[in-house]
Amino acid sequence: MNRFTTFTLLIFFIPVFVTGCGKKNETIYSEPPRIAREDIKPSPTEVVTEFLSAIKSKNYGKAYKYVNAPYTDKVGYISQMQNTMSDNEVTIVSYRVLATQIYDRTSTVVVELNTKLKSPNMGGLVDITQKSQYSLGLFDEKWLITAGTCIEGCLDREPVEREPVIEVIE
Repeated sequence: MNRFTTFTLLIFFIPVFVTGCGKKNETIYSEPPRIAREDIKPSPTEVVTEFLSAIKSKNYGKAYKYVNAPYTDKVGYISQMQNTMSDNEVTIVSYRVLATQIYDRTSTVVVELNTKLKSPNMGGLVDITQKSQYSLGLFDEKWLITAGTCIEGCLDREPVEREPVIEVIE
């Protein structure tokens, strides 16, 4: 075989070996997701916005559909929210979504909340601007709130000074 024929055969076979030897379209997931995250409506941002809108308007039944509350049913949730909000005289004045992060099957939404509530120390109403973080998860292909936590500007209860307890040991 002359050099020209050998060179021609190499030029022809090298691309065949390179493109034909590997597995194509190899699946790295055992089961593809049923619905793409982008297609799940409402989005985490919309869920938190709708939840806060319901709380602001004191519609706790509507708020319940945006939370994952496995410890209670709808009636119990409504009762708990009514008691909590009225005992602390909480009113949401306004809110603004600052950031949303979506992971695989969870999400975090950070919100700036302007609220009025009863001060735990003074007893009167105070205006509070705070940042809260809401955690969400996918349940039956729906985003639901699993937790909410104040992360900045929180109104903490100051410890109450008490008389020291004297314990008598006999």
